[in-house]
Amino acid sequence: MALRLRLLETAWRDTELNLALEWALVEAVGSGQSPSTLRLWTNGPCVVVGRSGRSLAEVRLEACRKLGLPVLRRPTAGGAVYHDEGNLNWTVAIRKAELPRPMWPDELERRASGALIGLLNELGLSGHHEARKGVFVGGRKVSGMAMYVGRRAVMVHGTLLVSSDLSALRAALRCKFEVANLSELAGSGLDPWADVALPLAEHLARAFGAHLAEGRIAQEERALAEGLRPMTRVGQLAGS
Repeated sequence: MALRLRLLETAWRDTELNLALEWALVEAVGSGQSPSTLRLWTNGPCVVVGRSGRSLAEVRLEACRKLGLPVLRRPTAGGAVYHDEGNLNWTVAIRKAELPRPMWPDELERRASGALIGLLNELGLSGHHEARKGVFVGGRKVSGMAMYVGRRAVMVHGTLLVSSDLSALRAALRCKFEVANLSELAGSGLDPWADVALPLAEHLARAFGAHLAEGRIAQEERALAEGLRPMTRVGQLAGS
């Protein structure tokens, strides 16, 4: 039977709750409480670091304070990223028991980056992937991603710059790469939801050999996310 992914679309401005739902999905999908899920989401302005907090070195903390940007933590490793409503976040969380075979971080990254490159092609852009660095158009980064492989679930999630505030991004982060919005690269105004969300969902589903099913967040999932808010706060170290 083909993999089935529940499609969730959220545009909450509550930055902690958005990140807490990522922690909740790892737990709830792995336990079978929630179905395997493809989530598309936008977030209020904030900076997000990796699970261990080591990528705090990439964050200009004083600039974040001046800009009023919270600094939060996600359940995967990797570098610091900037979120706002012009950045379309995407998340694929799959229960291991539903995978046709084990998928390790390299394969999760390969499949997700292939989906993003397919989307770029659809927009008339030529993209390429660099392992553990992200997806680029020319020499400019448009998407970063991170992976998690647990005992019962896998997750790959990332960013896609569509119409983000790049001046705020550059002020908040010590950027390793030049960055660009798809709107600029495509030469036309693009909206994350109206123009990019559905094609991205379709490319990600195909990359994982999955069918999409419209879904919604259950009350139990939201309650679990509320309880996991502390995990998003820098300084609160995750368990093993």
